[in-house]
Amino acid sequence: MSNAITLHDFGAAYEKKTVLSGINAAIPAGQITAIIGPSGCGKSTLLKAINRMLELETDADIQGSIHINGKDIHTIPAEELRRKVGMVFQTPTPFPMSIYKNMTYAPLYYGVRGRQKLDKIVRENLEVTGLWEEVKDELNKSALKLSGGQQQRLCIARALTANPEILLLDEPCSALDVKSTQTIEELLLKLKETYTIVIVTHNLFQARRIADNCIFMLNGEIWEQNTTEELFNNPQRQETKDYLQGVYA
Repeated sequence: MSNAITLHDFGAAYEKKTVLSGINAAIPAGQITAIIGPSGCGKSTLLKAINRMLELETDADIQGSIHINGKDIHTIPAEELRRKVGMVFQTPTPFPMSIYKNMTYAPLYYGVRGRQKLDKIVRENLEVTGLWEEVKDELNKSALKLSGGQQQRLCIARALTANPEILLLDEPCSALDVKSTQTIEELLLKLKETYTIVIVTHNLFQARRIADNCIFMLNGEIWEQNTTEELFNNPQRQETKDYLQGVYA
């Protein structure tokens, strides 16, 4: 199986304070990989590094390398990279405009023209996320009026309009109710047939339910990486066992 993302001796610091160090990992293509670990261990920072959003932070110092499908991310223009590697954040972030304009923002930016083409993109990606039937008669309605779960699915659908290869999600269900969380999880399981997915989650039950692989992080380092079944049932490090048993907050 090929790897969509590889990290080699990757490290990051803010204002000379080390946040990540010695990160070596291989993330398989076409699967869901969950990054787990206690708060403040560097999970979200690692996620932002993959599509070079980390470089936008003030005083960020980066070392080592990250490769996407064999190419060093620094040899890929940032704009192209962020098209290949979409990102969805913890809090739903619909643009303060209509559902339709949210969905056509990226295609228009990347040069798609023609109402028929745009309508097709809107419908196809809203259908993928299960939103089409819910909003098809309200596409001119403000996206901010959608429920929290609908907003998060809209953000995923919007990310897909750029035709990414990889989808990064940072705690996408933390602000959602149980029903919305189940809907998002079912969606991600369907999306992995087409995309490589990396999800940061504090929810260990969620990681067990949907992830093929897990990466356990602690103190800015990767302590263990394995299939989800092996990591949960047969962890190799005591620190991993402690985290899974609730020792770390």
